[in-house]
Amino acid sequence: MSERVLDIRNLKVVFPNELGIIRAVEGIDLEIEKGKCVALVGESGCGKSVTSLASMKLLGNSGAIVRADKMELCGTDIRELSDKDMQDFRGKRISMIFQDALSALNPVMTIGKQLDEIFIRHFNVSKKEAKEHSIEALKLVGVPDPAVRYKAYPHELSGGMRQRVLIAMAFACNPDLIIADEPTTALDVTIQAQVLDLLSDLQKSHHKALLLITHDFSVVVHMADEICVMYSGKIVEKAPAKELFREPLHPYTKGLIGSVAKMEDKKGKFIQIPDSLPNPMNKPSGCYFHPRCACATEKCKTYMPPLRTLENGRQVRCWIQEEAHEP
Repeated sequence: MSERVLDIRNLKVVFPNELGIIRAVEGIDLEIEKGKCVALVGESGCGKSVTSLASMKLLGNSGAIVRADKMELCGTDIRELSDKDMQDFRGKRISMIFQDALSALNPVMTIGKQLDEIFIRHFNVSKKEAKEHSIEALKLVGVPDPAVRYKAYPHELSGGMRQRVLIAMAFACNPDLIIADEPTTALDVTIQAQVLDLLSDLQKSHHKALLLITHDFSVVVHMADEICVMYSGKIVEKAPAKELFREPLHPYTKGLIGSVAKMEDKKGKFIQIPDSLPNPMNKPSGCYFHPRCACATEKCKTYMPPLRTLENGRQVRCWIQEEAHEP
């Protein structure tokens, strides 16, 4: 029987300011089962990172208003947890791999000391034991000469090595859920592949739930079990990864997949989605994607389509697809 690690229902996140309200996330559902990788895909600014931060209750000092009908991690309602309880949860039950390792790591502390803090904080071990665990964690993620790197500062490591350190920190306490927020953005293409392979191998070998956040479909093609496509704060399509790549339904999903260059396409043709995401303080009426959609009708411009579940279990938010699948 499958075990649901993360279960979020009707998550909404808004940021009020003197000019109005920024509607970052508008009522999304997100669930991840143990051992599965779910990818949250969309352009920068669509609400992916805000969703991940809200899932870890890390928006407390941002002025955000977060509401959800349900936010459960391994059966625990994290909405009811105090800040102190969430500090115990973070790292031990849920952890995050940030996209910029140089910013995420403390520049004035050695790599070893930063890893030691995790083991001392969550397992109450001695400094000597923490050091042993830290060196073993660095070895696990393929850092060469881990005893030497243990004494290094972040700026003394390459970008790929720093990202491996973040992965070591994320897996250090053997958490139930790992959130990887654009984990390869600042890396060269060849290093990206190495880091993604490492992340995928660890996730599968440890049988962990992984939420992979990215704007690049080429990143998730070999990793994700399920893909949720997000646009302007809403989920517009949700499907098993293989089915979604074989037959994308939403025009936005088609555009994202088409914008990735393919080796087999010798002519180098790709799709470019026109314009940009709508202003989150002034979103268009109807379907938020209609100003950029070549298939938009008057109905699309007037009414917001629901996230409809099709007979095969896939979900899509599109009037055109609803008409196409009507009996």
